[in-house]
Amino acid sequence: MKYLAAAPEVAAGQLVIKGTRIRIAHVFKLIADGMSLQDIHADWYPWLPVATLRGAVTEASEHISISTHAESLS
Repeated sequence: MKYLAAAPEVAAGQLVIKGTRIRIAHVFKLIADGMSLQDIHADWYPWLPVATLRGAVTEASEHISISTHAESLS
């Protein structure tokens, strides 16, 4: 994965934005609460480029889609 990583020693193995401890689940919660990626960048993670946030969200949604599809086939 280009934007995401998971390792037991970082955030208890949860999916995070690569090179950070930012859980992608937290980013999804902020989006669900109505924040845009620009708002998340400005209010929460100003050191993280919006393009990285966008890439991470896209990659996570693709990962969820692939995982869900694979589970439905079994």
